[in-house]
Amino acid sequence: MVVKKFVRIFLYLGLMLCSLQAFAEADKRYVSITDILVEVAELNQQTFLNEDETKLAQLIKNKDALFKRLMMVIRGSSIDYDIESINKSELQMLNSKIRINRARGNTLAVQRDRFSVDSYLARRDIAQFVVFLVESSRTFQSKEQIIKEVESRIAQLKKKINTTVEPLKGEAEIYQTLTKNHQDLMRIYAVYLDFLDYVKNNPEEVVSTSFFSNISLISAISYFNNIEVFTSVNSVIAPLRIDMGGLIVSLCIFLLTMITYPIVFQASNRLIERFILNDGKVENMELVFISLHKPLLYLVFFFGIDLSMNALLYKTEYKAVVDHFIYIFYQGLCVYLLFNLIDSVVAVQFDRADKRNKELSRELVLLMTKSLKGIVILLSLTLILSHFGINITAILSTLGIGGLAFAMAAKDSLSNFFGGLNIMVDHIFKMGDWIKVGDVEGTVVEIGLRSTTVRTFDNALITMPNAMVSTASVLNWNRRSVGRRIKMHVGVTYESNINDIRQAVEDIKQMLEEHPGIASPKEEHTSSRARNKFLKQEDLHGIKSTQLVFLDRYGDFSIDILIYCFSKTVDWAKWLEVKEDVLFQIADILQKNNLSFAYPTNVQINRNEVSEDVNFGGILSE
Repeated sequence: MVVKKFVRIFLYLGLMLCSLQAFAEADKRYVSITDILVEVAELNQQTFLNEDETKLAQLIKNKDALFKRLMMVIRGSSIDYDIESINKSELQMLNSKIRINRARGNTLAVQRDRFSVDSYLARRDIAQFVVFLVESSRTFQSKEQIIKEVESRIAQLKKKINTTVEPLKGEAEIYQTLTKNHQDLMRIYAVYLDFLDYVKNNPEEVVSTSFFSNISLISAISYFNNIEVFTSVNSVIAPLRIDMGGLIVSLCIFLLTMITYPIVFQASNRLIERFILNDGKVENMELVFISLHKPLLYLVFFFGIDLSMNALLYKTEYKAVVDHFIYIFYQGLCVYLLFNLIDSVVAVQFDRADKRNKELSRELVLLMTKSLKGIVILLSLTLILSHFGINITAILSTLGIGGLAFAMAAKDSLSNFFGGLNIMVDHIFKMGDWIKVGDVEGTVVEIGLRSTTVRTFDNALITMPNAMVSTASVLNWNRRSVGRRIKMHVGVTYESNINDIRQAVEDIKQMLEEHPGIASPKEEHTSSRARNKFLKQEDLHGIKSTQLVFLDRYGDFSIDILIYCFSKTVDWAKWLEVKEDVLFQIADILQKNNLSFAYPTNVQINRNEVSEDVNFGGILSE
């Protein structure tokens, strides 16, 4: 029998809102409380009409949010309900009609008015319970006391529901009114029961449990609302769904934030300048602190604005909308903070590597940095979508189903991405290297996720897909640690003395061996930490120190000396300096040995004449 009655109660929930609307009109002073109860009744109606499990869960979640807001309103209010005055005239009139109709034997009219009387009494019970909650919050009652009172009220309410008779059935208009009054009564009972259940399950929202909760935002609002001067003002501005307590607390928080923010900002700047920037130790964690300085200050400032808005709008339905925007803004500040943290940590690692002469792969570090930032953005979007009730699991499932189609559509992008990974993992080149790929030659600017950009020597910027670069032949001029080649032929004249040439060759050899800028094969250039012991380390690290000086050939008009060596430096400008010095010293050696540079000449021989000036000391007579 009890189950049958409860089923009927929920069937009646979907029809009308008249009873609670009348309750809202009866007392304009407490419009915030009554409006929330009306919204709960509307959600009950939607819950009854909706069969989708996902939507039902969201409706229940929305109803809990309404009750949570109701508890904030109650804790921040100064309720002085005169319970006996609620619908007093209507009750007196209805009771008189019931006595008259009972005496006349008019059963339908008695039952119709009885339902109306019970509805008004139920409103009084709700008002009485609200007063109880306000007093419990004000006097800091324990959870046990609150739960005990709620359980007692739940038992009384269920007893009333079980003893409520079913309306009589018929076709006349009075039967329709009778049914409507019964539905209104069941609707009020359902809302009241939901209210009681919520308080039973969340007693901590009624009473403070610690010193810090005693001085919470709602407690401060309640303190101002309980001041006698503001009580009459609250009754006037109640239709606006604000009160003096919330207005005063909001204004105080806003002014305090505006006053303290510049002070905190200036003080933190002075501390950074005094103890970090001027002590000669701006490194490591100091860099991290400086990068987090502004984001943290912005979070503090916005937190004050958030508290101010909560204090002002805690009774209104706009608070939920404002909370959504505030949540998004907080997520943006957190992303800004994490981005700065990632950048500062990367800068610290590069700074430490430079001071320890340790080489880091800037390309891999930048790739990891971009990946971390991408993960931060994805997590932030996930949290925002979850906050708005969007099912992330369903989205991921959809992406999994369409993964194959996505991979086919993004084939080129994926090949470029993995091509970039191949370039970085195989250390084909790095940022700043001088490379040549096909007809493109220049300095590598950046190795991105999709493409590699190269700055040519005529200052043009060329972008090449990573997939193409990773499969092409790459000429890398920077992948050498010791040795940039110097190769030349020095031609001396045929009139030169052969002994002078022999001595010049020996002098050039000695000059190269002693030159500080020329790599010597006698020196050890290989690194002690070999990456692969099975490879020839000179070729692996790019080390060349060969020195060759020989009389190489008899040319058409000169005797050529081959000079083949490598500078220690691989830098182009420094290599030019070394090469220039070598050329000057070769010129000095030739002059010292009475040798002259050869140049193109024409020799004409007359076979009928014999030259009188035969130079037997030369290599060739002219």
